[in-house]
Amino acid sequence: MTAFRITYEGPASFAVRAATLLADAEGVELTSSEPPEHRGGDGSTVRLALTAEGSADAVLDAVRGLRDQLAPGARVEIESV
Repeated sequence: MTAFRITYEGPASFAVRAATLLADAEGVELTSSEPPEHRGGDGSTVRLALTAEGSADAVLDAVRGLRDQLAPGARVEIESV
């Protein structure tokens, strides 16, 4: 298995859902999360950094599924660690 850093930045209201989608994805194990960092003055935007393990295909599929549900302006980045 390979470890990946997945970073979500967007509405705080979707951050838990983003983590849940990744954790529930087949073949993906969410292994850690940093505390969310509030962005912007009103705190409605957060940055959430997660670490997940799995095959590259499984993790990439999970991230694609997450991206399909993102609100406008939200983003997800992935890198291997």
